[in-house]
Amino acid sequence: MLTKEDNQLLTQTNPETPMGQLFRRYWIPALKSNELKSDGKPQRVKLLGEELIAFRDSEGKVGLIDERCPHRGTSLYFGINEGCGIRCMYHGWKFDTDGECMEIPSEEKDGKFRQSIKLKNYPTKEVSGIVWTYMGPPEKQPPFPEFYWMGLPEENKLVERVWQECNYAQVMENDLDYVHAAFLHKAHGTQEVEEGILSSDLGIDPDHPLVKNPPVKQAVEDTNYGKRCIAVGIGTEKENAFMEIHYIFPFYTFPPRFGGEDGMWHAFIPRDDYSTWSWDVQFAHDRVIDVQAQHDRRGLKLDEDFKKQINLENEYGQDRDLQRTGNFTGIRGIANQDHAATETMGPIVDRSIEHLGTSDLPVIHMRRILLQQVKAFQEGQEPLKLENDSLKTLYSDGLYDNNQKSWQEAFPIKEQFQKKVLEKKQ
Repeated sequence: MLTKEDNQLLTQTNPETPMGQLFRRYWIPALKSNELKSDGKPQRVKLLGEELIAFRDSEGKVGLIDERCPHRGTSLYFGINEGCGIRCMYHGWKFDTDGECMEIPSEEKDGKFRQSIKLKNYPTKEVSGIVWTYMGPPEKQPPFPEFYWMGLPEENKLVERVWQECNYAQVMENDLDYVHAAFLHKAHGTQEVEEGILSSDLGIDPDHPLVKNPPVKQAVEDTNYGKRCIAVGIGTEKENAFMEIHYIFPFYTFPPRFGGEDGMWHAFIPRDDYSTWSWDVQFAHDRVIDVQAQHDRRGLKLDEDFKKQINLENEYGQDRDLQRTGNFTGIRGIANQDHAATETMGPIVDRSIEHLGTSDLPVIHMRRILLQQVKAFQEGQEPLKLENDSLKTLYSDGLYDNNQKSWQEAFPIKEQFQKKVLEKKQ
């Protein structure tokens, strides 16, 4: 459990908060590239408690700016996007993608006055169909993170984002929780799935190592990107299944997968303290990804704002008969099952009254590094730096090996991912 003070420190990410300031020191996925068209409709984007809009100008450049016009506060979402800028519908003030004021037609002479107007904006970078942004101090901008899947052909990837109705920490803790799959995602019978697909929309096959037995034998290693979480489950009669989850500081993960299964990468970005942008990148290492099969198994149905149509209001479509005959939850869709678990905790769970067990080890380590880093950050220390040499080759890749071996023997960490230990000067 956490103290109420630490829970508040962990979960609050608005601009004036310590965690919010820490998160702004990392690159953040903001929206998908195909959501923006040159001179097209702007898109509202809420990130870390800030109301922003994104637009693509006449030359294809993306701007991410404050939604409110600095004149009188009218929303620029309703403005006119043309001529390499967005013009407020109220008095015609116009701004470019860098937040510079281009025109003030409501003033007879706009020279010095116009030059004094600056709209808050954030730099953007488009990679693998995603518009990324950095919201921290310009002089502290880190290198752009080059994740493994970014180097794969576009047809090998599927990128999705969804608005989730709870705090980011609940969503990320679920992703680091090995044991929940053996219950929340368990199908009662054998599931027929296509090549590379982990599950059906009903759940994971009961013979899969994630479900076959709760993998309560766990360990966590420090790495140069965050944490490597290991679990050992039953594989075959003579083999154990050795699994890994990578937690990449501060809000990225690779959930457990085995060779031959499509990989998955997640980012959990706070919209505000009560909702999260959950990003899913599914990728096939050496073939075209089966988009329809991946959509079907996750089961998400979204409206134009990326909010779920299967949600708490309609009880996630739970079918009590299906719960008895088909799967553990009576809910179809792997993602819907996850969202039901995390959202029904409430917008921000009270971690001061929970009762953690040994199976919660990865969750404990995630909280620990986040709180250690944010407290050090408050004292003026620089946050953890991500190394692209590691990110370029990192993904989850479990294996089977002799059940007489320890996880250290069967599944050692690669040297390139090991955390560097600085030697103390004599």
